[in-house]
Amino acid sequence: MGDLPAFDINALLASMGSSPFDAMSYLFFNGGWVLFIVAFVWMFIYGWLEYKQTKYLQSKVGICLAIDIPKNTERDAGQALRGVENIFAHLAGAHSSISWTDKWFKGALQDEISLEIISIEGRVQFIVYTVRRFRDLVEASIYAQYPEAEIVEVEDYSKNAPSHYPDREYDLWATEMTPVKSDLYPIKTYPLFEHSMTSELKDPISVLLEAFSRLGPGEQAWLQFILIPIEQKKYREKAEALIKKLKGEKTVSKPSLLEQILFAPFNLFIAMANAFMGGSTEAKKPEKDMFAAKIFNLTPGERKVLEAVENKASKIAYTCKIRFVYVAKKAVFEKPRIVNSFIGFMKQMNTNDMLALKPDLKKVGLTGSRWFFKDKRNNLHKNRLIKHYRQRSAWDGMPPYYLNTEELATYWHFPHTFQVRAPQLKKREVKSVEPPYNLPIV
Repeated sequence: MGDLPAFDINALLASMGSSPFDAMSYLFFNGGWVLFIVAFVWMFIYGWLEYKQTKYLQSKVGICLAIDIPKNTERDAGQALRGVENIFAHLAGAHSSISWTDKWFKGALQDEISLEIISIEGRVQFIVYTVRRFRDLVEASIYAQYPEAEIVEVEDYSKNAPSHYPDREYDLWATEMTPVKSDLYPIKTYPLFEHSMTSELKDPISVLLEAFSRLGPGEQAWLQFILIPIEQKKYREKAEALIKKLKGEKTVSKPSLLEQILFAPFNLFIAMANAFMGGSTEAKKPEKDMFAAKIFNLTPGERKVLEAVENKASKIAYTCKIRFVYVAKKAVFEKPRIVNSFIGFMKQMNTNDMLALKPDLKKVGLTGSRWFFKDKRNNLHKNRLIKHYRQRSAWDGMPPYYLNTEELATYWHFPHTFQVRAPQLKKREVKSVEPPYNLPIV
């Protein structure tokens, strides 16, 4: 076996001094071409995966389940939201480990569950949209907490609105919610809406349902929570890293294999530059940790944040997306009235020292501040948003973020109907014999 050709560092350093292009050529013909092959293979593999996953998503058939609000939420206000939290914990059973062959040859993805609150001309309805094989899981989760609820399959209401804009008769405003800081921090959850002395809950969803019930003929509002069941290990590891940081503990993250491959040329270049400049390539010794006892010097506010992050990490989490759509006939289209109410509802759960969600108005949302081709670009975003909403897509638009069962129960739950005066909120009386509720078609 012959000897491998030696890498001539002096030749490289000489070419660096004369021409950067000569140095790049030298690196390419002396082993750098391997990186181009790796990059090409990587793009081909993941291009294939994206193609198969797109085919898989197009083949899915979903069902739309309408839930009539159970009357017993009026009798047990203190436990109602905890019951909904139990529903979310049970729905986490939808998570399944996807085999290597299913992922790469079938494009299989984790199927999501979409929880929705809609108003069609003021008629408010709770909806669950998911794949048919999850129907038994969804119904069992809800009936276990609310035996008197009524769940019926209905047509997808979102198909009754135009799918392409501009439209002669309808207009649309829509957005996705995005976190303003790390999603490992929690939002303000329902226990903080309970009075400390009387334990009376001021239901945060009341303001949303009140606004939804005020929509008139020709108006619709849709609120969507996409839930992707996940394996909890990775989420827990990220949360533990943040907890250590808040405590003042040092954390060292090892680079992944892909990062090591990608950064190998840069590390080699830095090492050679240090050798050429006479610098040392030895790692610096870590300085003495002056903040080892930070945990004992936390302020009350810092301690509150630490406890809240630990509480969020202790519960089952999903990766989630939140979308909102307001669609109405142009003659009655009045965006500020319903959009401001929706944003106000979301802001109830925001905090300045932890997690807050805001509407995205640049990447996927709509805004009037665009300078060039404003109408054309906004209409393009409208078409994409309603398409992603109808598909219940967890992969298009803004990246998903972590919300746990307590946070989801705060956003989406059956209201305490004695606090909600919405006259068209659909409720089911015990022992009712009325026919199943059908969504109206506009």
